[in-house]
Amino acid sequence: MEKNFLKGKRIAITALELENKEHRGIASFIKSTIEILSKYGAEIYLITGFDLDRNFKNNLNLEIENLFYSEVYKFLIKGKDHREIFNSSTKYKFKLILELSRNLFTLFINNYFLKYKFYKINDISKDKGDLNNRVKYLINVKGFISVKNIFHLCRLRSMRLLFKDPILNLKKENIDLIISSSPLSLKTESNYNNKLIQIIHDALPLKISSHPESGWIFLNRLNDSHKNCPCLYVSQESKASVGNYLNIKNLNRNKNGIIYPLPSLGVELLEEAFKITSIRSIEKSFILFNSSIVARKKVENAINYFLKSNLPDRKFLLCIAGKMHKNDYCYQIKDLCKNHKNILILDYVSESEKAWLFLNTSLLISTSSCEGFGIPILDALSLNISSLATSIPSYQEIMNLNKNNKINLVNQNKQTLWIDYLNSLSRFNIKNKNEKRRRIEHFKLFKDYLEENYLLKIGHYLNKN
Repeated sequence: MEKNFLKGKRIAITALELENKEHRGIASFIKSTIEILSKYGAEIYLITGFDLDRNFKNNLNLEIENLFYSEVYKFLIKGKDHREIFNSSTKYKFKLILELSRNLFTLFINNYFLKYKFYKINDISKDKGDLNNRVKYLINVKGFISVKNIFHLCRLRSMRLLFKDPILNLKKENIDLIISSSPLSLKTESNYNNKLIQIIHDALPLKISSHPESGWIFLNRLNDSHKNCPCLYVSQESKASVGNYLNIKNLNRNKNGIIYPLPSLGVELLEEAFKITSIRSIEKSFILFNSSIVARKKVENAINYFLKSNLPDRKFLLCIAGKMHKNDYCYQIKDLCKNHKNILILDYVSESEKAWLFLNTSLLISTSSCEGFGIPILDALSLNISSLATSIPSYQEIMNLNKNNKINLVNQNKQTLWIDYLNSLSRFNIKNKNEKRRRIEHFKLFKDYLEENYLLKIGHYLNKN
């Protein structure tokens, strides 16, 4: 397909998940979106709730741009868990409520139009060689659209504490497309061709009672998204689930509207990993569990299957890569792993460490009970490495992206099948450079294939009248 349709286009993307302390699947989706759209000529601007008004008095425009970039960089490189801080800090809660009261007053007097500031960042302010891998995507970001507390304000609407959806009008900035990377109670001005699409990743808050997001609030987010603009789904499974919950007739039958995510890994990171002999003193063959450590991932099953197999006797390691939170479930996982030297709890790993783990693993294992998509399985498919995973619809969908794959799907209740597969697993030699090179070359080809689908979907909405 012709890919020059993106040349000169200005695309704004919400940065809600990039502002979080822990980067999960949606953050990966945003990063790859920034990369591919920028690669083919689009100018990318991030919509952020970050605000620095108090620091900008008596500064020249260039100084303001550089100051804003510098401060946002320092914030994004660490991120913040707003939900955790809100629940644990009375001071933060009081300060936020005070800020939002002022924001709401401004919103009301502006007839629900959101005020924003536009910062186009001079490339001189970016030291491209010195960017941390967590925020490497900033290389491809041309600027920021700062809307103070935008995501909190949208949430207030989702909680039905606002009578109308906040309106974001970026007409003055000639933005061709706004992409909301997750469902928000947000809309654009109806009489202006300021196109907005919202990406729907899953319906998990409606399926899982223990999910940190309120099911009722999330349902409102979904309803508002579908009411205000077109929506794209990361899988047919997500589309079917959302269609059922919203009772949208014929939504499930339509195969369009799917935009498959790109892998979270990158060629540059894989090439860096290729040169590294070992990380975290890992020198034995290992199998990898890479995911957020939450109850629906059923990490305990992966641990038990490993321990009941012959892999520990064959000197394999089980590497568990994912943020260990301070909660009962993570304490349970740590307790299961104690006294087992063959199990390494790596906690949160850097992007370069993750690339090394995927490039060198003998197997990716996923025991998740439900997913909207499943980026780790996609990463494994992209490298053409062996995977052992639960037979859930989203994994089946990923498997079908490439018929020539090494994905094995097993029913969660068939413990014997999981253990039998692990017992028969072949060892991958982490010193085998030829095989690692083959993995990287496969990744390059498969990523190009996924990019085609991605560009087709974005092109459809950009060129739509």
